[in-house]
Amino acid sequence: MEILLFAGMLAIYQLSRTLVVGDATEAVKNAFSVINLEKATGFFFEPRVQSALIDNLHMTKGMNLFYIWAHLPVTAAFFIWLYRRRRSAYTFVRNAFFLANLFALAVFVVFPVAPPRMMHNQGFVDTLSLFSGINLHGGHLSGLFNPFAAVPSMHMGYALMVGLIVAYLTKNWLIRGVALMYPVIVFVTIVATANHYVFDALAGGAVTCAAFGVMAIATHIASRRRAAHAQT
Repeated sequence: MEILLFAGMLAIYQLSRTLVVGDATEAVKNAFSVINLEKATGFFFEPRVQSALIDNLHMTKGMNLFYIWAHLPVTAAFFIWLYRRRRSAYTFVRNAFFLANLFALAVFVVFPVAPPRMMHNQGFVDTLSLFSGINLHGGHLSGLFNPFAAVPSMHMGYALMVGLIVAYLTKNWLIRGVALMYPVIVFVTIVATANHYVFDALAGGAVTCAAFGVMAIATHIASRRRAAHAQT
């Protein structure tokens, strides 16, 4: 039942992402707003990260593959581990995860944003297409992606969730260190491959933290109500 529930929610989320594709003109306009905000606050360093890594062809191709193929399998492996080894935390984390995705979908609807790889005039390079022949805007993969769902970056949101929770729940220092490095690697990857802005990553982290915060409050309220009901 858990597998079916999880698969169903992810299918709904992915289908919803493809159905809420925003207007291209608005998405590009919002992308410029994000870029201008980053420039004003000193966070516009994505092109420098790209230029520093793009000369290393093998590393760039590796990041491209990591971006495409690691995201969902790592997240799935995390939930399998959580269910089998840390069952007491599973339901809370699963529900917060679902809530984070709902928050993200709401943002995709009201604030479509073209990703950096589409903003060539701002110095970005679409490494997926140029170096790995992966075209997210055509062919079989295009149907699986909303091209204007840059904000928030749920690559970053998922990675932050996996890294922090594994680090919190495990006592093995090696595993804890690897877990904490995972969101860092994802952050560098999404920026270096021009799939997300720094702002997107921050938004992805904020959405995930907000979802877990809401779930924590809801769980606390429910616990107090059960305790009050038990006393009556």
